[in-house]
Amino acid sequence: MPRPAASTPRGRAPTSAELAPGVPVWLSPRVLRVTAPNGSMMTGPGTNAYFIGAPGADDWTLLDPGPDDDLHVQALIAAAPGKVTRILVTHTHKDHSPACAAIKLATGAPSFGQVAAHPEWQDTDFQPDHALSDGDRLAIGPGVTLRVIHTPGHASNHLCYLLEEEKLLFTGDHLMQGSTVVINPPDGNMAVYLASLRRLLNEDLDWLAPAMAS
Repeated sequence: MPRPAASTPRGRAPTSAELAPGVPVWLSPRVLRVTAPNGSMMTGPGTNAYFIGAPGADDWTLLDPGPDDDLHVQALIAAAPGKVTRILVTHTHKDHSPACAAIKLATGAPSFGQVAAHPEWQDTDFQPDHALSDGDRLAIGPGVTLRVIHTPGHASNHLCYLLEEEKLLFTGDHLMQGSTVVINPPDGNMAVYLASLRRLLNEDLDWLAPAMAS
């Protein structure tokens, strides 16, 4: 069944809940979504990448560049609203961070994130230029601030990013749309995951932008 049309908070900028690989979708004037063509039982329609920046600015951050897929990388470069100056990852599972290398080569943008505690199931080639910590704030443009929230459980290095001006949480794989989250030891830990979920109850959130849906 087709999903209904949706809109951003307070009815701004009509958008769609359908995830079409390679098609840029504006979720707000600050956020553009592009879905990777890696749909599967584990990834739903595909992994979502997000461009985040100030409207009209030539300075954009790319969150979760996705799998190492030439068509996806080309789609991201074509969709970029301006110069890509940062690459952020929520975690280093192989559907989230491997395209970072190609995007970095194409744009020169530095990478931000964490390395996982255990290498199994991870993109072990990812080494961030800047290691992020819980509570870090990134001022990525006028009126555009991301706060880093460490949410281990699905992965030890999992980070969510709160766009403070919109109370929008980029949830990566910590929270998904229409699906439960896989917890794979040794890097995944169910007790830690539940604690990270409880922590988010203290955040004032208006909406969520997950890495994938099903």
